[in-house]
Amino acid sequence: MNNLIKRAIKGDKNAFIEIIKPLEKKMYVIAKSRLKNEEDIKDAIQETIYLGYKSIKQLRDESKFESWIISILINNCNKFYKNNYNNYHISLDDSQLNKGDDNQYIKIEYKIDFFMLLELLDNIEKEIFTLFYVEEFTINKISDILNINENTIKTKLRRSRQKIQSYVERWGEDEA
Repeated sequence: MNNLIKRAIKGDKNAFIEIIKPLEKKMYVIAKSRLKNEEDIKDAIQETIYLGYKSIKQLRDESKFESWIISILINNCNKFYKNNYNNYHISLDDSQLNKGDDNQYIKIEYKIDFFMLLELLDNIEKEIFTLFYVEEFTINKISDILNINENTIKTKLRRSRQKIQSYVERWGEDEA
């Protein structure tokens, strides 16, 4: 991997593509936790890849490439969110559902529930929660990506879990 990064730093476009390809799914999940509009998600990822390629010569530590590119992505998502704050919504119409497949409804319901729970959190909590639970990054790696102290990350994770737990408990009482 370091050889690919070295080649990318020297301007090898194909090496950069090889480095980015395995990160695309992670990038999508991270962008989805922040942005709701599919076009904005795609645009933020595309902009991240472009900026990453354009500025890879500024990468100081090759071993931190993934953290570096995720940081760029989060910054791009924040820009898109600020620019389009009033345009965010989740739309589900019948054309998005396969009516013959009950599992499809369950998958969509699960995704909606997860993203609705994320809405309980502030922006930085969403990012930390997604990086930790969805992408399974370590506290140390999240600290590198977001440039936040590890103890702050732990505190925000604990508070996020408490917010979600409190909501789930209240929701359970309402359903009973």
